[in-house]
Amino acid sequence: MLRPPSGTTGFAAVPGRADHTCPTSWDWSARMLRRHKSSLVALVFPPHKEVEMRPSLRRLRTALNWSAGLLLCCASVMAAQGTGTVRGTVTDAVSKRPVDGVSVFVAGTDLGTLTNSLGQFQLNLPAGQVELRVRRVGYGTTSRKVTVTAGEVAQADFEVSQVAIGLDAVVVTGAGASTERRKVPNTVATINTDNLRNAPVVNVSEQLAAREPGVSLLPSGGLAGEGARIRIRGAASLSQPNEPIVYVDGVRVDRSGGWGDYVGTGGGGNPSRIDDINPEAVERIEVLKGAAAATLYGTEASAGVIQIFTRTGSRGAPRFDFTTEQGVSNFPNGRYEPNYGFARDASDPLRSSTRLNSFYGLSLQPYQVFSRPFVTSLFETGYTSNYSGSVSGGTAAVTYYVNGRFQHENGPWGAEQLGPARDFDQRAQGSASLQLFPADNVKIRVNTEYVDAHHETPSNNNNIFGTISVALFGHPERAECFAGSLPTGTGACTIDGNPNSAIGPGNPYGSAAFATERENMQERLRQDAKHFTGSINVAYQPWQALSLEGTLGVDVVNQVSSDFAPFGYNVDNIIGFDPEGYKYLDDRTRREITAEFKATWNRRLGDDFASTFVGGGQGFIAKLEDAAGSGELFPGPGLEVIGAGSLQTSYERFLETVNVGVFGQEQLGYRDYAFLTLGGRYDKNSAFGRTSQGVFYPKAGISFVPTSMPNWGSSGITSRFSTLRLRVAVGQSGLQPGAFDKLTTYSPLASVLGPGLAPNNLGNPDLKPEITTEWEAGTEVGVLHDRAALDFTYWKRVTRDALYPRQFAPSGGFRNVQLSNVGRIDSHGLEINVTGLPVNRPSFSVKLYANAAYLHEIVTSLGGAPPLKVGGSYPRYRNFVKEGYAPNSLFGAKLVQPCSQRPAGATYACLQPGQNPYDLNGDGNFDTDADMLAWLAVPRTLSSMLPIRVDEDGDGDFLDHYLGKSTPDWAGSFGMSATLFRNFELSNVFEYKTGNYTITNLTFAFRNSNAVIGRNSRRAATVEATITNPASTAQQRVDAAKEWLKLRALTPYDGLNQNENGKFLRWRELSLTYHVPGAVASRRLGLRHISFTVSVRNLALWTPYTGIDPELNEYGRGGAGSDLGGIDNNFGEGIDAFGLALPRRITFSTRFGF
Repeated sequence: MLRPPSGTTGFAAVPGRADHTCPTSWDWSARMLRRHKSSLVALVFPPHKEVEMRPSLRRLRTALNWSAGLLLCCASVMAAQGTGTVRGTVTDAVSKRPVDGVSVFVAGTDLGTLTNSLGQFQLNLPAGQVELRVRRVGYGTTSRKVTVTAGEVAQADFEVSQVAIGLDAVVVTGAGASTERRKVPNTVATINTDNLRNAPVVNVSEQLAAREPGVSLLPSGGLAGEGARIRIRGAASLSQPNEPIVYVDGVRVDRSGGWGDYVGTGGGGNPSRIDDINPEAVERIEVLKGAAAATLYGTEASAGVIQIFTRTGSRGAPRFDFTTEQGVSNFPNGRYEPNYGFARDASDPLRSSTRLNSFYGLSLQPYQVFSRPFVTSLFETGYTSNYSGSVSGGTAAVTYYVNGRFQHENGPWGAEQLGPARDFDQRAQGSASLQLFPADNVKIRVNTEYVDAHHETPSNNNNIFGTISVALFGHPERAECFAGSLPTGTGACTIDGNPNSAIGPGNPYGSAAFATERENMQERLRQDAKHFTGSINVAYQPWQALSLEGTLGVDVVNQVSSDFAPFGYNVDNIIGFDPEGYKYLDDRTRREITAEFKATWNRRLGDDFASTFVGGGQGFIAKLEDAAGSGELFPGPGLEVIGAGSLQTSYERFLETVNVGVFGQEQLGYRDYAFLTLGGRYDKNSAFGRTSQGVFYPKAGISFVPTSMPNWGSSGITSRFSTLRLRVAVGQSGLQPGAFDKLTTYSPLASVLGPGLAPNNLGNPDLKPEITTEWEAGTEVGVLHDRAALDFTYWKRVTRDALYPRQFAPSGGFRNVQLSNVGRIDSHGLEINVTGLPVNRPSFSVKLYANAAYLHEIVTSLGGAPPLKVGGSYPRYRNFVKEGYAPNSLFGAKLVQPCSQRPAGATYACLQPGQNPYDLNGDGNFDTDADMLAWLAVPRTLSSMLPIRVDEDGDGDFLDHYLGKSTPDWAGSFGMSATLFRNFELSNVFEYKTGNYTITNLTFAFRNSNAVIGRNSRRAATVEATITNPASTAQQRVDAAKEWLKLRALTPYDGLNQNENGKFLRWRELSLTYHVPGAVASRRLGLRHISFTVSVRNLALWTPYTGIDPELNEYGRGGAGSDLGGIDNNFGEGIDAFGLALPRRITFSTRFGF
């Protein structure tokens, strides 16, 4: 195997990649001969005492030297040229600090390297004059000419200046090969994680959040380890996953989450497999935002592509880096209204003021409203810790990077004194990258990552046995202690009166139904996951114009989830569900193999044109196996296996899909300022129907950079623009149906009469992928010497043949819906990104940024199929997919309104002046105030006071009124980073959503309206106390009845009084870092660097929303099973249903290296 010479390589220098230079052990001057005289091939191996050669290599040397003897004279001439060394340091032009990760390369060649953490680089180059260029994301490109003398060292230092825009940055995703951004006609968002090293982020989801316009993270709540759904430019599909596909170093990885098919939490606490990726090992993230950019990724890419590139080593002595983080977390104050109730008189002994005064030590009067902070009393201060260490380095032949990280979080949901349920997440992560350079034109890279994760969460969200929901539903007037326990006077129950004992039997949180808080805390939800990702990439450059590259990788996830309640967990004798205990177990394994081969051909076409052609093939084999079982009714305590249950069930699901595709792309450049791109991909998927022969996805685009034209800036107008680019792109991508959607299937039946079959899936042999066509146009503008920049994009997308579940005639025997290509979605939007460097001085610099994304989407057609609702038959969720509306629109009940608000010509019922939407006396007319005064002259109950709904379209459906949509028109972020006194760094990030943004506040709909587990909000308790109090006047009751119109919700008023304006502004991140001066770190501490950071995540929230948190979502990542698609996962957004707010997390960290 041939080793490369020092300073020569066949691979482009990519920002953040490894140093490909090698020592001058052998004279490879004949390489230059091959480059300039393609008809001559000569390799000369002069002996060197430091080279230890294997016998096979020695024989190879002999054979090549004999062959080279025919051209010895020419080779000797070239050998005489020799090689020299160029060394230097790259520093910031203002702060004078070294800049690491800078790509230093010879212009017009593939020779290059990267600077280390001290900004240093070394290149061994053929003798002669060369032009060195340096570039890095966030800095302007700089070049200088250097004369290389054989056997000598030339010094070449560079200073680089920060810029707000950079078209020379190299991207890979969507371009097929490493390509400068200026040449790519579509948007490719790049997140450089070096800029986040001091930010309060602990996983990849947080690295993505609030970074790029059009990329939204949808968290489900604030439990430890909860994942977030990802949306890029809204919804591209009605029924298939709207999650982007995710690659790590070219290998597709599991993007799902949740607990498998057989275990659930109620919606929250779902982990994300994306967060298994070690954030410390991530170098950068590239995001393709739609079909116009993702064509080369084919089927499944219409929802976007996220490609994660991990770190590699660079040449040099081993470099060790360590990070330690300690943090605390708390749920925000003021977001949880206390539990309200009111005392009764002696006719209700349980809720009488006499008993309550004894229980709480209060002085209540009958019908007096009071409160207890049941929910917040269960909170505690959470604790987080992260430890990370890495080593990197290498030689000319091998570079390496190894990282290990341990993450531990015990969340702020407490109540552990009540039971074993925990709010807990832990991950042990390891990453390694090895690069081999066996020859000057061969590079081999091996990447591995392994994660061992453990996750626990309490039962939560919209779950009658949820720990959080039961606390929210608690009635303080119902709180009591049972036999064997005594009240403390504070509302707690103790055994034998010992105030230091654990809470004893009782109902101190006033649960009115289902279970007590202590009983629910006996349930344990746990998950253990092992996640491995490995790949090998081989790149070979047989000659300078041609590069060949192959990647083979595998991603394997094995997760075991369990839901366990022990025998006798009904410790307060209230819960009635399987008091003998139960266990549900789900074992999910997913394997995906990625194989890719591509060739890149670069060539000049005369003096003005340059061509780059990329062609290749890609294939994926994904296999999912999910085996589960349950055991209920244990015969006694101490049993924890499903086989011990008296009632046992089993479940199994497996599926395998295969996708293969071939792609090609031609990029033609003219004088380095105009670029035309044409390409396409042909895909075949095992899920396509038998009549579908595959699908072709084309793409085209133009990028024009007028500021690179000769004589640009010679006029007064053009001189104002230091950078200007115009671009337009169009492309297609798609999403395939599920593995079995095309097939006619039957479900097995088991009974005492024998086995049987029942019709399940009708099947559709014509099933094909839905096709998304998208075009985008935009511009990048830099002014003031690129110290201020604007990036603007307009995009438009149409999804045709959208897969939608459709009901066919039940007379055929199949009652289930069947996927069909009948739908269409039309969407368009804007993306704006503004960056500025108003101050850039050695002791003080400021960088500002702001971005915004506008989204408009509409379901144009459902092919005659009826609308579908999130949650199926469950009436509380009002998110619909309905023709003519946004695919996440809300519909529900509406009360009769004044006639002044009724449109002209409408005939539906309305209120005349002085009327109210009641008919309390049952006379068939709307009540006047006088009617209400007469009826409310005596105490009444709220359950007898039914407001009158309206049916505006007269179709008999009182729940079809449009109430808004749960996706905002506008979303984005803004922030700043500053350097103070040279050694301090300050960073802020704010995130916002606004514009026709409606949140379903189901938490307060229940707390305001439900007669059993609700009416415990301040307003509802006050209204009910007033209506039922004999001492209230008739007018007080009338006023309370009118207030009740604003609170009444739930069946038969689903959708009424449960939607609010969800716009918000959140202070997402704040960090302050102190860098110990380099001289102090090295001379006194013996370190390359050391810094200290204090950071805060979710520092503050400003919103008119009165619920718990406008970012809560009932459906977490993968919340509706193992799969990511379906109506619930796609459109179950903006539903606040008994979750926990996003916690505030304060972290103290230290980073150092040597």
